[in-house]
Amino acid sequence: MEFGKFVWVQKGQSQLYRHGFFGKGDLSRSEPTWLKRTVEQNKNSLEEITVERRRKRRQKNTGNEAIEDNVNTLTSIELLDVTCHKDVEHFQLDLYEAFFLVYAVNALSIMNPGNQVPLSIADCWSTFCKANPSFHSHYAAYHFYRSLGWVPKTGSKFGVDFVLYQSGPSFRHADYAVAVIPLVNNRLEEPKSWDWLLRLSRICTQVKKTLILCYVTLPDDTTLFSNLDDYGIRQVIYKRWSPQKNRE
Repeated sequence: MEFGKFVWVQKGQSQLYRHGFFGKGDLSRSEPTWLKRTVEQNKNSLEEITVERRRKRRQKNTGNEAIEDNVNTLTSIELLDVTCHKDVEHFQLDLYEAFFLVYAVNALSIMNPGNQVPLSIADCWSTFCKANPSFHSHYAAYHFYRSLGWVPKTGSKFGVDFVLYQSGPSFRHADYAVAVIPLVNNRLEEPKSWDWLLRLSRICTQVKKTLILCYVTLPDDTTLFSNLDDYGIRQVIYKRWSPQKNRE
């Protein structure tokens, strides 16, 4: 069974977002508000639709055939008429959010897209690990911060794995940026260079976020979700030293 990077939610979207800020709308930055924004932006267009309907009704009553001078305008109005009150936005969870809701909260049921059979926790773990080879280490970090009350969201925009919100994306910007670094036998799974670290530090400084290096020590067997208790988490807060600001 092939799996992508997201889990699409069909029911209970508003509850998931309002009770923990899980997921996002695929046409919005966070909370799915595409329909509301579209209606607000097209108020004048909706009035044009009403005028166009009345004109067609009058022409139909008089038996006259409508001859549209501007075909492109009519096509746009008809298209807006069809979609103006239809919510085409979908609600998505990333794999870490989805597994947390299945495993830690028991608030989500994920169906096999092929036969529509619910996936067990073990099935979700193995499926997500196949879809994302670094899922096990990154989920351990995600679970760690979620358990502490933070709201982790993807940090790819800033070159990191997660950004941490204290109260949620709707209230304030993220305070921390987290780079997950897996350790195998207390050694880096992938070597990191000073250039990589300095780039992250400069980006985080520019966007006013504190960089956290989250070292995740992996157990011998990462194929079982039951070994999550054996994962180790060690944090290093990295701050750029400035001679003008740090004289003392």
